[in-house]
Amino acid sequence: MVALTMVLMGGCAATAVVAPTSTATPASEVNRPQPKPGDAFVVISGGGTPLSNNYSQFLQARALNDWLRARYSDDAVWMFFGAGNRAGVPPVFADARRQLKEDGKIIETWLPGVLDRNRPATKAEILGAFKNEILPRVAKGGTLTLFVGDHGELSRGKNPESAITLWQMQPTGSGATAGWRSDATQVLTVSELRAALEPGLGEGRVVFCFTCCHSGGFHYLDVPRSAPANPAWFRGLQPMECADWSETVAPARIAGFVATTEDSLAAGCNPDPDPEKWLGYERHFPEALIGVDLMSGEKIGEARASFVAAHEAATLVDRTIDKPSSTSEAWLERYATLIETVVAESPALTPAVRTQVDRFQRIVDGESADVTDAAFVALRTRTERFVAALVDQNPTSAKLLREGTRAELEAAIGPKSGNAGGGGGRRGGGQENVRKLWTETIRPAWKAALVAKKVVGIPEEARAFELHLIGLEEKNPARIFLPGDRDAVRNEVFWRSGFAIPAQTNPAKAMAVARWEAGRRAAIIAWARTAPGDKVQAAALTWGGPVRPAVANPRASATTQRSVDAGPPRAARKEALQRALFYRRVLGAWAFLIAVDERGALERLASLRALEESPLPAATAGKRAD
Repeated sequence: MVALTMVLMGGCAATAVVAPTSTATPASEVNRPQPKPGDAFVVISGGGTPLSNNYSQFLQARALNDWLRARYSDDAVWMFFGAGNRAGVPPVFADARRQLKEDGKIIETWLPGVLDRNRPATKAEILGAFKNEILPRVAKGGTLTLFVGDHGELSRGKNPESAITLWQMQPTGSGATAGWRSDATQVLTVSELRAALEPGLGEGRVVFCFTCCHSGGFHYLDVPRSAPANPAWFRGLQPMECADWSETVAPARIAGFVATTEDSLAAGCNPDPDPEKWLGYERHFPEALIGVDLMSGEKIGEARASFVAAHEAATLVDRTIDKPSSTSEAWLERYATLIETVVAESPALTPAVRTQVDRFQRIVDGESADVTDAAFVALRTRTERFVAALVDQNPTSAKLLREGTRAELEAAIGPKSGNAGGGGGRRGGGQENVRKLWTETIRPAWKAALVAKKVVGIPEEARAFELHLIGLEEKNPARIFLPGDRDAVRNEVFWRSGFAIPAQTNPAKAMAVARWEAGRRAAIIAWARTAPGDKVQAAALTWGGPVRPAVANPRASATTQRSVDAGPPRAARKEALQRALFYRRVLGAWAFLIAVDERGALERLASLRALEESPLPAATAGKRAD
C-alpha cells in the first residue's frame, strides 16, 4: 500500500533552518519502504485569528514543512497554514502572533507565517485539495499520514465532537473597500473530515497525529464511539448493546495518535515559546519524529522511522496536562467502558465471562495481567515505561501511581470538572470599582492631557492610539479598554499598529504602539499620580497602590521563583493519575478480549496497531535523508 501523510499545524514567519545535505544514507533509512507515486504528506495549521495563532504553531509547521520537502518530492507534500503566505510572494496578512521580551515587558507583535508552497488553511481550500488532489493520489493504495498541530475545539450542539479550528480571517471587498472579517464557522469536525475522506480514500489508508486541544475525538474517524457486546457472553436476556455478529470486521483504514482526550485541553501552544519551558506533545512529537529542535533548527537526534516511535518518545518526556493515546488504545478503552457499564452490570453473564469481568476489574485495580500474547506484552512493557516516567515526574505520588487501586486513583483525581467560581463575586466587584475609577475620574483628565499634548514622553503613535481607544469607549460605554486588560485591547493593537497588512506596515510605528501597550497600565497610573487634581491622584493611589520600592533582583520574587524539586503543577499531577488509570483499563480490556477469544475485536485491534506502526517511506531518490 501507498501512504498519505497529512500534517495540520499553525505559526509565524521565520527563515527556515536546513541541515547540511548529506549524500550518505543513514542506517535508519535502509529498511524503510520506498515512497510510491501515491504517497502524500499534508500539513495543516495556523488556525483561528491573528490573536490566537501563536508562534509555536509556526515553528512546528515550518520544521515539518522543511523536513518533508527535503525528503520527498514537492508534488507529494501539501502545506496549509494561516492566511497562506508563501515564499517568493509578497505576504498578504500578518497571521502569526509572537510576543517579544524587552526591558521586562511582554510586547505583542505579528508576523506573516511564510512557508514554502503554503496555502490558506481554510475549509474550502483544504476540502477542495482533498477531493481534487490528495485523495485521487492515494486512492489506489496510498497512505495518508496526518499530523494536526492546529487549535482544536468542541463543536456546538446536542452531540459535540472534536473539531479543528481552521483559519478564520476572510478577505472582504476590493480596492478602497478591501478588508477582513472573522468567520467562526471555519472549523472541521470529525464527522466532516470523515465525510471528506471516505468517498475518495479507496484503497488508501490514513496515519495521523493531532497535537491540538480536544484532539481525542479524532480517534472516531474509523473507530465507533461505543463497542458492541457479543450475544454469546449472556444467557437469556441480552442487553441492547449486543451487535450483529454476522458481519465481517472491516480492516482499519484510519488510525494514529493524539495529544489529549476529546474533552481536554492540550499543552504547548504559546506566542512566546521558551527553549526550556516550551513543553508538551505539540513540541515533543515533531522533534522526536524529525530529530530537529523546532526553535533552533539544529539536529538533536536521528529521525524516528514511524509515528508510533515518535509517539512513544514524546509520551515518555511529556510532563504536562497532555494525555497522549493511540487509536488502538482508544478501541480498547471503548471495550473497557462496555465492560464497566454494560457487561459487569448484567445478571445474565455466563460464568466464564463473569470470571473475566472480575479479572478485568482486578487488573484495573493494579493486578499484573498474566498474558503471554507478544503484542500484549509489548504494550504492557511500553505502559510500564510510561508509568515509570510519570513516577519520576511525580515522586510524591509514586506509590499511588504504581500500587493505587482504581478507587484510590479516582479519589485523588477528583471530580471531572472543578469549581471555578470561588471568590468570583468579590473580584467582579473590585473590577467594577476599577472601571469607575478609570471612566469617571482618570480617563477624562487623561484625555484632556492627551488632546492638549501635555503628556510628557508619550510617542505620537501612542498618543493617537490612546485617543482612538477613548473614542471607542465614549461611543460604546459597554466597551472598555481598561489599562492592564491586555486581552481586551489586543485586537485594537493588531489593527491600529499597522502589523496587520505587511505591505503597509511601518515597523517603527508598529513597534511604538506595541511597546506602549505593553506598559500602558503602569504609564497611565504613573501619570495620574502626579496629574493636576486631587481626585485623579487619589484614584491612581486607590487603583495602583502606593509606589513600591525598586526590587534589586526581580527574578528572585516569590511570584517568579519556583523550586526545581517542587514537581509538576497540580493539573499535571492529576493528568498523570488519569493516564495511569487509562493504561490499566486498556490492558484490562485487551486481557478480557483475549480470554473470551473475541476474534473480531482482536482482528480489528491488530489491524489498527499494524496501521499505527506503518514506517514512513525512505527519502525520495535524489532528496536529503535524515
